[in-house]
Amino acid sequence: MINRLRAHKRSKGASLRHRSILHLGCGTRKAPGSIGIDVNPRSGADVIHDLNRFPYPFPDNRFDRVIADNILEHLDDIPKVMEEIFRITKHGTLVKITTGHFTSVDSFTDPTHTHFFTSRTFDYFIPGTDLYKYRYSPATFRKLKVCVGPTNPTNPFLKFLLKLMNRHLILYEKRFAFIFPVGVITYELEVIKKQGR
Repeated sequence: MINRLRAHKRSKGASLRHRSILHLGCGTRKAPGSIGIDVNPRSGADVIHDLNRFPYPFPDNRFDRVIADNILEHLDDIPKVMEEIFRITKHGTLVKITTGHFTSVDSFTDPTHTHFFTSRTFDYFIPGTDLYKYRYSPATFRKLKVCVGPTNPTNPFLKFLLKLMNRHLILYEKRFAFIFPVGVITYELEVIKKQGR
């Protein structure tokens, strides 16, 4: 089995070198044009690897974009995962993370979910935020966008409500989150590296 996986990796090696989008925990829904990495050998991922094992099998400064769609909640060490994302990406890389919001019943339904997320979860990695002072990690990012809700609501009232919640996320999470729970939260972060990193 291991030899077959190594041969599979070698045969894909040439085509993988030119792709600069990484899809973490892609499962069977790998983003078009991306390199998919997943622990499940039946997933169809380009690279089979346990994302709880470090380092990831990529060189420093390899990727221009990272997609983490409903995977981080399954991983053990979020600061270490963010450090690995930081290591394997270039300065300015867009990192798009989608996961269950802490108010979602689905976040608590899946027994493999180990983490729950708020609009401020990644502030520990973002200079200038009040949580950055704790310096859990040397990895640094810039927050481009954070939003909650279903991704494409059709109900006009729900659209209005989501717009209001996203405009005042901290107020929403502190006062109204359990009155109006949402399913997902999406973060768009930019990798910030100093010269020579």
